[in-house]
Amino acid sequence: MQAFDEFMDVVKKVRENCPWDSVQTHESLKPYIVNETNEVLEGIDILSRDKDWENLCEELGDVLFQVALHSVIAQEEGLFTIEDVISGISSKMKFRHPKIFSPDDKEAAALSWEELKAKEKTEK
Repeated sequence: MQAFDEFMDVVKKVRENCPWDSVQTHESLKPYIVNETNEVLEGIDILSRDKDWENLCEELGDVLFQVALHSVIAQEEGLFTIEDVISGISSKMKFRHPKIFSPDDKEAAALSWEELKAKEKTEK
């Protein structure tokens, strides 16, 4: 957790002090998340072809920065925090993997991924 907290401090400091980052919005960052996602895909190809994991590791870090920056902007806007993002995805993965997290719930464990997604939407 210390490394993650330090990372979030870096993201917040960049957001506060960098002339470019400090004026970005969710909308203005859209092309960058697409670009970084494409670079992750390239990194996966490089890993498969050349067994070079360093590129993929770096590109995943760039995507993580994008997620963190969007979360900091959202926090500034009073919408949500990085903790909300983490809590939300944790809950979603637990719900969508009942065989792992709720093995005694035979009904849920019998559902397919698509059925679980549909059930999740109706419960929201």
